[in-house]
Amino acid sequence: MNSLLQEKERIITEEKNNIEYLSLHDYITGLYNRRYFENELKRLESSRKYPITIVIIDLDGLKVINDNYGHKMGDQYIINTAEILKSTARTEDIIARIGGDEFAIILPTTNHKEAENFCQRLQQNINEFNKGEKLVKPLSISLGFEVMEDSQQSLSEVFNKADQKMYINKGRK
Repeated sequence: MNSLLQEKERIITEEKNNIEYLSLHDYITGLYNRRYFENELKRLESSRKYPITIVIIDLDGLKVINDNYGHKMGDQYIINTAEILKSTARTEDIIARIGGDEFAIILPTTNHKEAENFCQRLQQNINEFNKGEKLVKPLSISLGFEVMEDSQQSLSEVFNKADQKMYINKGRK
């Protein structure tokens, strides 16, 4: 009787942990989700550790891939992008999938030059990935970033500026 009760408690704890994980993570990529990302923005709003950079990344051409090759193929592009983001970022960086084909990264204590270097490294990693893969269409992203230098700005303003820059860069393609 006691072992049966222990087993039920173990299963309940496991399920609770699973639900908690899924409430903060994207189920396709394992990255943080939008809820977690927005909570981190609120938490970091009162941070004294500047600069803070936000990078917004949009996967180019996902609709075309989904429409022509199916959502399973589109999901593979999302997963590949997530893996490249993880391999490019540092352990302290916060990577989230915040929309269907949109990702955001918070780079703590990262100035403008370091953010530029990060974005160049990211693009380089995508180019290397494309050389090694036989894809129906090369993986391509558009990105924009903005740096919060001090408490004079809000992180939501920084997010919006990074998002605007990403759309400007997307329009150039």
